[in-house]
Amino acid sequence: MLAGGSHRVSSRRLSARRQLLLATFWFGISFVWGALLAVTLTFLLVPEHPGPGNPLLVSPAQKNTALTVLESGGLLVAVIVQPAAGALSDRLRTRWGRRRPVIAVGATGAVVCLLLVAGAQAFLFLVAVYCALQFCMNIAQGAYQGLLPDTVSAAQRGGASGFLGVATLSGQVVGAVAAGVIAPRTTCLLIAGVVALTSVLTLAGVPERPAGAAVGDEALPSRMLRQPLRAVRGYLAEFARYPDFCWVVFSRFLIFTGLAGIQRFAANYIRDTFPGSYRLFGFDLGSAQTTTSVMLAVVILCGLAVTYPAVRLSDTVGRRRILVAAAVAGACASVLFFFATNVTQVVLFALPAAVCFGMVVSVDWAFMADLAPRRRAGKFLGFSNVATAGAQAAAPTVLGPVIDAVNARSVPAPGVPGSAGYRVLFVVAAVFFLLGAAVLRRVRTTHLAEADDELGVLPAPAALAT
Repeated sequence: MLAGGSHRVSSRRLSARRQLLLATFWFGISFVWGALLAVTLTFLLVPEHPGPGNPLLVSPAQKNTALTVLESGGLLVAVIVQPAAGALSDRLRTRWGRRRPVIAVGATGAVVCLLLVAGAQAFLFLVAVYCALQFCMNIAQGAYQGLLPDTVSAAQRGGASGFLGVATLSGQVVGAVAAGVIAPRTTCLLIAGVVALTSVLTLAGVPERPAGAAVGDEALPSRMLRQPLRAVRGYLAEFARYPDFCWVVFSRFLIFTGLAGIQRFAANYIRDTFPGSYRLFGFDLGSAQTTTSVMLAVVILCGLAVTYPAVRLSDTVGRRRILVAAAVAGACASVLFFFATNVTQVVLFALPAAVCFGMVVSVDWAFMADLAPRRRAGKFLGFSNVATAGAQAAAPTVLGPVIDAVNARSVPAPGVPGSAGYRVLFVVAAVFFLLGAAVLRRVRTTHLAEADDELGVLPAPAALAT
């Protein structure tokens, strides 16, 4: 049922075991996208060894454009669904809590969709089931993001966000490695198992109090059906009261657009720029799929090493300074990629991007949790997915067709793919990183005053941003 009332964040300290279980489903979410977006989808569309049961789904010359169509459709679904699911979970009241039932429904649907992705034999069918997968995963994630502010006190939020950052990067690296050594269709079955296991561990290990239910009014869903435009305006109006939160979300969008552009096209960049030359530090990795997987694993492991120290340092020097440094590191990596001449250089030049990613996934999330009103955490942190999913949609939507067009005009010889389009990608990514750093200067405070937030009034700044 939907109910009114208030929800007060727990003042009890959460044990390290509970924090780990809270972060477990984030590992599963990151495993999905680390395996699927970084490696698996690319080689589902254009397999390195096509054959019966594993056909070419698109022309190799149009692979970046096809990736644009596939991912953009699904991620636009995510932009809409996750904030709505978060807002719904803010109002839901059941004896199992307000977040866990929504997470369970979304995770179950995602498992079914992944099984369908594994069997896709046509491009349009793959697009349809991928959009359904995004729908289900973002139902689960929209509610899941509200669990941290629901269950973790403000004093522990930096540490808990560090656990989430570690879970994010470790899920990404394990997913990327698995996708590199396992056939793409088999990888989809593995991903389904990981989603099922990690969601069950979090649901069983992080109980909710039934009384910690809802804010809002019962008439909202029916009002949204009767007057959708008015309901959307009302939904967005609340964010105007929290401009610092909105600036952090916008910065997240810009930085993640730079990161997503590099990650999404990494496999095709390696396949087109270094065809048949897949030697990393003297070792021949044999295929573009394995090379992409190993490269991403090295990069993400380096990012993982800085995740927890970065969020702890941000407790001392301020979140904003760490995020600005992260954005500048990402811009440096983009410039270096422009000059790479072999796979080993690509990996070395990617290390600043790894530092950027490691800092952003932990510190940025902690910053948003600091600035989101506790009573509306599901809605606000769900809305942050507009930045995450929107960036992942924007990067391929804009860049995929451009890369294919520029590559087609830079073919060095018949039968040899062009690669100049990827240099356009790196320049654009650097610009987005720097814009993300610049936007953070608009953030004036570091966190909300909890007491004001509980009263439901416009909160006074608790501290100025540094």
